[in-house]
Order: sequence, then C-alpha cells, then structure tokens
Amino acid sequence: MEGIKRGSVDLIIIRIEWRYLKKLCTSVLTGRGSIRFYNQDGLLQQTLGAKKISQSALSRFLTGFSGWDVFNNKRTERLQDDTDTALTNGDVLALDDTHAPHPYAKKIPFLYWLYDSSSKTYTWAMNIVALHAVRRNGVEYPWSYSIWKKPESETAKESSKLDLAWRMLQDVRKQVSCRLWVVMDRWYFSKPFLRQCESANFDWITKAKRNTKLFRRLIEPGTGRERFVPIQPIDLIREVYPRLKMQPKAKVASVVCQDIYMQMPTEKRNRKGQMIIKMKYTPIATVVGWRVKEESKDTERSRIDTTDESDHEPAADYKGAYLLMSNRHDVPQEVLGAWLRRWNIEILFRTAKQELGMLNCHSQNENHIHAHLTLLFTAETLIRYLLWAQRKTAGKEDCTHGEVIRNLICIRCHTRRVLSRNKTDSITLDLDTVAKDFARLIRRLWPPNLEIGWFCPFSTNQLLGTTA
Repeated sequence: MEGIKRGSVDLIIIRIEWRYLKKLCTSVLTGRGSIRFYNQDGLLQQTLGAKKISQSALSRFLTGFSGWDVFNNKRTERLQDDTDTALTNGDVLALDDTHAPHPYAKKIPFLYWLYDSSSKTYTWAMNIVALHAVRRNGVEYPWSYSIWKKPESETAKESSKLDLAWRMLQDVRKQVSCRLWVVMDRWYFSKPFLRQCESANFDWITKAKRNTKLFRRLIEPGTGRERFVPIQPIDLIREVYPRLKMQPKAKVASVVCQDIYMQMPTEKRNRKGQMIIKMKYTPIATVVGWRVKEESKDTERSRIDTTDESDHEPAADYKGAYLLMSNRHDVPQEVLGAWLRRWNIEILFRTAKQELGMLNCHSQNENHIHAHLTLLFTAETLIRYLLWAQRKTAGKEDCTHGEVIRNLICIRCHTRRVLSRNKTDSITLDLDTVAKDFARLIRRLWPPNLEIGWFCPFSTNQLLGTTA
C-alpha cells in the first residue's frame, strides 16, 4: 500500500501496536480468540497481506520472537529523535518497583513468596523494577523494566536489586547524555548506589529515614574552626515546621535547610599508594516539604509524599512534614519540584494493573511474560503521548486515561480499499468514536498520505516505513 488517507500516523501505529500486538499477544498467551480478532480486522489483513492465518502460525509469530529488550531499546531511541519526547537537562527518571501477583505458576524461576505492604499479606509474585521518564513539558512515558531475580545468598538480596537498578541506569546512558534527576523512595537509599548515580551524571533525590545520620556545619567564633555537629532528621524538621505553617496558600510548602552535610564514601589513595574508601563530609541539599491539607479533599492524594510502600526503616516525618535529600546542594529550590514528579510512576503501576492488563498474563514461559510487559509499555507510551497532545491542543485534559483507551484505541474500525485519482491503492478508515472528544487531536495528527509496508523486499528485516 502506498498511501493511507483520512487516517492518522499515530492512529495507524496505535492500531498495529495496541490492537494487534498487545491484544493478540495476550490472547495467544491465554489461548483466547486471537484468530477471531484478526479475521475481523481489515487493516491487519491489508497490512500483512493474508486473509486467513492459523492459530499455530500466529502463536509462533508472537511467542517465538525473543528480542524484546532490543524492541524496547528501539522504542526509547525513537522517542529521543522527537523534540517533544526527547529527554533534556532537568527531566526526571522515577525509579521504583512493584509486585505482580502470579499465583498460577509457582515454579517460575523469578517468582517468589513476597510480602505485599499494601495488602499486608504474602503472595507469589514477580518483583518488577521500572524506570519512568517525566519531562518538564508534561510528556511522560515508561522507559524500561527488569524482573528481579533472587540471588543465591540471602545477604545479597538487597544489593542485587540495587545492582539491577544501576544496570538499568547505565542502559539509559547509552541513549541519553544530558543531566537527569533520578527520584526514588527511601528503600533505594544506599550510599554506594548514590555515588554510582553521581558518577554517571545523574542527580539523585530521596527521602530521609529516621536513622539517617546528618551533620550541621558550624564555625566556632574566635578560632574559626570548622565543626560538624550531628543532627537527627526529625529534629531538623521540627526546627523549620513553624515556617511551613506560614505558607498556607501553597499546595506544597517547603523550606530549604542550609549547611547540612552527610558522610559519603570517597576513594582516596593512602600512603602506600593503595586506593581505599574513606568517609568524607559532603554537602547535600535538604528540603523539608509539607502538603497543605484541604478540608476533606482527596485524602489519598494528600498522603502522596508522607507514605511509602515499604515499612522497612520508616521515613523521618513530623506532623505530615518530611525531609528530602539530594546531591544538588547548589539548586535546592529545584529538589521539591522534581520529587513531586515521582508519584507518576505510582500512577503508571496503577493504570497498568487496572486498565492495561498487567496481571492478565498467566503463561509460565519467561519469554511470554517479557513480550506481555514490553508491549504493555509500548501501549502506555502511545496513550501518554495522546493525553499530552490532547492537553496541548485543547488546553485541558478532556478525557482520562481509561477514556482514551476505550474511546480512541480500543474502538471499532472499518477499512475500505479504494482507488484514488492518481490510481494508487489506498484504504479509508472509518473510526467508531465520539468526534467531539478527539476532533482536535485527530485533525492535528492527520497526514495527507503514508507509506507503510510490512517488510523490505531488499532485506529480511520486518519494518514500518520511516514516516510511521
């Protein structure tokens, strides 16, 4: 097909990525109705050039492919080519993990008996570590994920997850070289891990624990001697709490604490010429934040910055105020703004489980699960871009995440093959959706024509054209 008229580039890709890959892969893995779905979709038949296809051939196509890591890398590379989605200095990478219950296959190598802090129960689940990119212009999309595997020794349990997170951040550096914030909850507070982030030009932000050792730098009068006096995080919050109460009009009140230091591991050469690790007083940015609670308004949202999923080593807080720490002591006023964008990854986990079927893959094959999660992240990327484009075009968010899925992505589509005036093959798409909700978006993304093909005749690589 040389052209597709009255259709959107993004809509075409969504139809192929979401309705085809995601739904077909899920149906193949669960064994439900994939062939029936294919036979009812004229666009897929036109694109693949096959009117009928067997269940076994479709299963081999979706589950026989194992390069899902490469697939995900190509997705993030494509995002960096667009000025709207490419990460720049000051953007945020939210780091967090979630449990995906999978009680149907207890013998999977990466399935463990884990404690779920939200339900206060143990369950057979996968522990998925994810990175979520949040730009300053409002665009956000999932970057990558990894499934945590338990090490052989119990002593290396926590360090293995930190090593996994570090490898994920190193993969980011293969595509992006700008300076980024890495925002994480207090579970990831590990001084060697924070030093690794700094070595790769990442700026870290995390929440202080109750037992975090902080020091205040003082200069003795007369002698001018420098001293570092220990101070507890909760005492630091108490000191500035009255100043927080003086900001009633702000949604999130904040106060910057000056001259706060923390001992960080630093490599140093000793007298024998050997490299050793010494603890050195390092200045850090400390910001006390407090969400101003409004009367009976979204109590769940008001607890965003005061609660974490894990009960291990509780956070330092005082009357709802909490303490943030970062290595960017030169720009402490930017710490709180970057931290507030950490909640976007929690929303990602919620929508992935409730609206995208993250927990619906019951296969016992590891490659199947990777296919399911990778295609889910691809679909979520497209949905997030559509939400942002709608906000940018209409000036407000007319539809929610679920409404975009129901009314734009999972819509009925009828295709008709027509002959245009220039005697080239074209197809017309009739979308069954509410025009008033997406008219601006469709008009903005509507191309005059599109070259699309399933394979290149001069190579064996499957591809979509560059215009897609």
